[in-house]
Amino acid sequence: MPDNSRVINRVFTRTVMNNLIKNGHSEVFDVVVQRYVNDPEGKNHGEIISEIYSHLSDSYRNEYYYMNTLLNKLLVGIHSVNTTTALSQIRIADHIADFVMINGEGQVYEIKSDLDNFERLNDQLYDYFKAFSKVSVLASEHEREHVEKVLDKLGDMGDSVGIYVLSENDTIFSKTSGRQPKQYDENLDYKTIFSLLRKKEYENIILNYYHELPKVAPVFFYRTCLELFKKIPILDAQRLAFQELKKRNRISKIVFDNIPSELKAAIYFSGLYKNSFDLNVMLNTTYRR
Repeated sequence: MPDNSRVINRVFTRTVMNNLIKNGHSEVFDVVVQRYVNDPEGKNHGEIISEIYSHLSDSYRNEYYYMNTLLNKLLVGIHSVNTTTALSQIRIADHIADFVMINGEGQVYEIKSDLDNFERLNDQLYDYFKAFSKVSVLASEHEREHVEKVLDKLGDMGDSVGIYVLSENDTIFSKTSGRQPKQYDENLDYKTIFSLLRKKEYENIILNYYHELPKVAPVFFYRTCLELFKKIPILDAQRLAFQELKKRNRISKIVFDNIPSELKAAIYFSGLYKNSFDLNVMLNTTYRR
């Protein structure tokens, strides 16, 4: 089934969800429905999406499944969309972080599902610590050797990296005592932190800290702002960057709570929650090929 399973990775993406919301149709969705849903006639899109997600849970826990579980457990179960922002697929130095959560502090979660390998893990964690002081790995409890592979790749970061596992019944817990992430500031790097920011975000930091923006030619503006950013004590610079990142993905609790649990990550990270009315119409519309 590996060839058939690849297409299911594309269902919970912005492109497919946007096509379903705007057009009521997606070729990728049709293929997956044909392969994984029994007797789809008469069912609405919401019911069918739930069945597809159940297949992920039972047979194919991919990166989306892990990310969506994290979002549901952390942003719904522990924190709140009113005080916490989650981000996904954020470039940090030379690597892409799977899941970032920002409330009073910033944390990175690197997902290692049943389908992933661990070859680049040490380099990934090293880069994440250039911008974040707390980093964790979420691995599979199903694959017993996963935690051992994580431990083997930690290197100098050692006990600072948190290790969590996703259990068969979708709980997330620390595999061994003392494996929650610890503060680790040794790798922090100004340029890496600054690179997380959009132009308006780093302008806000410079303006608020220095009370004015640099008056230089546009070609020198970015570099000048970076040099000013480097003069701020690095933990303060990190905190100010997190304050700006936290302003992203603002969503009301009412809208967020109304998104089906299976679609929380797909809708939240894509920004499609802004079309919440159209989303609800699509979910309640009877599926037709």
